[in-house]
Amino acid sequence: MPEKKTEVLCVVCNPTEAQPGDYCDLHRDELHRLDHQYETLFRLRRTSRGKDHETYSLFVQGDCESCGRVLVTETDPGNLAITVLISSDLNLDTPIADYNSLMIERTFGDELHDRIEQGIIHSWYGNARACVDVYRTTSEQPIHWDVAPREQRAEEENSEAEEPQGGRNSVH
Repeated sequence: MPEKKTEVLCVVCNPTEAQPGDYCDLHRDELHRLDHQYETLFRLRRTSRGKDHETYSLFVQGDCESCGRVLVTETDPGNLAITVLISSDLNLDTPIADYNSLMIERTFGDELHDRIEQGIIHSWYGNARACVDVYRTTSEQPIHWDVAPREQRAEEENSEAEEPQGGRNSVH
């Protein structure tokens, strides 16, 4: 008995019968290629690491200037608090047009979410649970302050106070 030819369900080739996520071999390969292409849309570079925290600089593919910071704090074993500070000129709602042909809505935010999940949470903390908060910052460079320890500042204030009333060149 001859074998009956079955039609492969695919949301691109025959969208009327296919369910989301059904792809023929050709479109599944295209999706796989796109996933590999965009998995490096964001790059993380660790800038510091402590006992229960670490920080990363965040870069968009091809850029030399950082577009944000990622602060990771281990609140207790197995739980992370992650704060992401991104530049206000980076729009996480920007769609990635290459996925449209595969009937997938994918954004920069989706890629950043995947990068943090794979590049930080799963690779360094295994099966940890994480709460991630994303905040926007201005595009201006950050202001940096060096604050001296209290003892050093108090000594500087005392040395200035011991000068005579007339000043350094006073005859009194």
